[in-house]
Amino acid sequence: MKSIHTSVREQFSQHADYYAQSSAHAKGNTLEVILDFADPKGTEKTLDIATGTGFTAFALAPKVAHVIATDLTPEMAVKASELAQEQAIENVTFSVAAAESLPFATASLDLVTCRLAPHHFQDVPKFLSEVHRVLRTDGLFCLVDSVSPELEKLRAWQNRVEKLRDDSHVYGYPPSQWDAMISDAGFDIEKTAHTRNALMSFLWWVRPQKNPPEVVREIREAFAQLSPDDAKEHYTVEPAGDDFYFSWPMYAVKARRG
Repeated sequence: MKSIHTSVREQFSQHADYYAQSSAHAKGNTLEVILDFADPKGTEKTLDIATGTGFTAFALAPKVAHVIATDLTPEMAVKASELAQEQAIENVTFSVAAAESLPFATASLDLVTCRLAPHHFQDVPKFLSEVHRVLRTDGLFCLVDSVSPELEKLRAWQNRVEKLRDDSHVYGYPPSQWDAMISDAGFDIEKTAHTRNALMSFLWWVRPQKNPPEVVREIREAFAQLSPDDAKEHYTVEPAGDDFYFSWPMYAVKARRG
């Protein structure tokens, strides 16, 4: 059986260009929220974990002293480095690393960010432990990720749909579980926010060029089975002819290492 890390590398190594063009990653409220929560002063040594093609790292770069951007997938780090060069961003360096095993000294960083990635992580408590370790005392951790609703039936529905579309998906936790895990890791939660990312086209998101027609059909049917209230309230579903647009619920946390 493949490890989660292997599944993630296989998945994202093939789609660096796809994520480089993703409006859900490049835009949306989550990027604004994480920048607001971080509120950098210009002197921070910063780490952006699971940077993908670098959107969060690039947004932080003008506002901090330096950003180290890590990703588990070498192809993602290469693509992000190319984009940094194209944009003449000079204070970002790239490193290949798992979120659960960060190659940085204890208490060496001022700010750690992670956006739209932990639902792919093999071991979230270990990831949070590593973030706590590398942050200096009073250092700041800012997280945004897709979350599932607290209601068990919708939590099961969302994780099933995500896994059908992408076998590197591990689990989308509800906000209450995120709060508990972050507190258990030794952080003091200072602020939280429920937010949204940019609306995504289903026909873009489902990746019909990769997923077989029967899987695409099963995922579409799953969305059709949502009640109108759940579709609108939790996933902002908007019909658009043969397509539809939607967004996952997102949760942001600002936490400080005591």
